Amino acid sequence: MLTALLLASALAILPAVGGAHELTPVAAPKLESAPAATAEPTPAKTAARLGLQLPRLGRALRETGTAKVLAIGSSSTAGVGASSPSRTYTARLEADLETALTGTDFDIIGHGMSGEVAQGAADRMKREVEEVKPELVVWQVGTNDALRHVAIDSFKNCLKKTLAWLKEQRIDVILINPQYGDQLIKDGYYQEVVNAVAEVARDAEVLLVDRFQFMRKLQRERGDRFYLSTDDLHMNDEGYRCLAEQLATAIIAALPQATPNTASMRQPLADLPYYP
Repeated sequence: MLTALLLASALAILPAVGGAHELTPVAAPKLESAPAATAEPTPAKTAARLGLQLPRLGRALRETGTAKVLAIGSSSTAGVGASSPSRTYTARLEADLETALTGTDFDIIGHGMSGEVAQGAADRMKREVEEVKPELVVWQVGTNDALRHVAIDSFKNCLKKTLAWLKEQRIDVILINPQYGDQLIKDGYYQEVVNAVAEVARDAEVLLVDRFQFMRKLQRERGDRFYLSTDDLHMNDEGYRCLAEQLATAIIAALPQATPNTASMRQPLADLPYYP
């Protein structure tokens, strides 16, 4: 179910993506229930405050109405835990974006490798980019590095070098940080990796979808079984749905010339904290 905030973000960017390929938002779906809005930052507000945008993606949508997105990462990108390929976050993200921005054609290419650390994705990044030729790279990173205790300096340097290369190619980037789990955070090193991703994203001026925070909020409000599969590690269909909606909202909010929507609306479940 598309969220009201996602639709509000789509409405906000219409002046920027009009013209030959005008994008028309669909009517907001009726929400069955939603918790009260909070004062926590949303993707639209955060992107606007920091001035972070996705210029290459925005240009492609303005000029052709189409865009390619390379989703690279480990098991979450591969969709481990989803009940079917159509329930992965990559499949849902494509549907969410095309539904929110009528007239667009997104091609979300998911190249996830279970168990992969950041250096593995970095090693194949150039080949993947040359093959896909994306406007946007979504890099889900950090969970396996934390579990394997990859040296924090090596981890950060890997991210920095790869983000610098992507910037040289003028490719937009969004980072997704490690997932949350009560068992995972018992290891203090896990939080260090989460913090490292946030630090690198901030220094590189790259958008970050804070999966760690919104999964923690889900856990507090709904419990592990709401968003985790039976292995207590990988996300289930609901977890992937929420992640896709967070990403779609962040992408729409960061399209060039987007302005915050001032309309008052209720905040549904998937519009959870988003912190670059």
